[in-house]
Amino acid sequence: MGRFQGRTVIVTGGGGGMGVEICRTFAAEGAKVVVADVNMDFASRGVNALKQQGLDATPVAIDVADRDNVEKVFGEIAQRFDGIDVLVCGAGVRRMAPLLDHSLEDWELTLRVNLTGVFLCSTVAARHMKRKGKGSIINIASVNGVRACEGMGAYNASKAGVISFTQTLACELGPHRVRVNALLPAQTETPMIAEQVGEERQRREERIPLGRYAQPSEMASAIAFLASDDASFITGHALAVDGGYLAFGFRPSVYG
Repeated sequence: MGRFQGRTVIVTGGGGGMGVEICRTFAAEGAKVVVADVNMDFASRGVNALKQQGLDATPVAIDVADRDNVEKVFGEIAQRFDGIDVLVCGAGVRRMAPLLDHSLEDWELTLRVNLTGVFLCSTVAARHMKRKGKGSIINIASVNGVRACEGMGAYNASKAGVISFTQTLACELGPHRVRVNALLPAQTETPMIAEQVGEERQRREERIPLGRYAQPSEMASAIAFLASDDASFITGHALAVDGGYLAFGFRPSVYG
């Protein structure tokens, strides 16, 4: 029997990239997984990927930045599956541009999806968890929320906000036995970073002590740990799964 047998797990952004692997990890451990994405096509794509591995899940379309839609979708899930046990906020966007060239439209979109979306999904799910007397929320932030990177100002700001929001919510929900943590991935093999090839990729890998990008399964394993009873005394934590990236910083190796 898996660690999440019979538990209801919602993964936003579950239809692609890292999200599918997160859903697979929970489903393989017995969870009732809800693959939530921006439209039903993306959500169904994630469910179909799981079915090819003999696993099952439920697809739903959701607009994470629309309070009414989030409340409706989460309410229907809670009613159908007798509550919400775990929420993974993985929906996100990234718009690249120097801050002086950043359009207001892209800035607002990034903050709306990456930060407001986390606020809405986390707080709506938390109300269901409070009624149940327990729960776990994992918000996917980024190492960029701790250490800035040029050309990604809106993304950096949104992820720093996610970390601070996570810590605040953890303090407020602790008395209700609802744990809230953040995951800080470094470079991970997903479609979002597919454009990083050749010398650019090599340069980025040299900044990671382990010398490579992470696999989505390594992020999924860390998220499952934070969601599980194995992490029952961990809340308000921002867990960097980064191959040593934050420890190393941006400086080149001194001793070769």
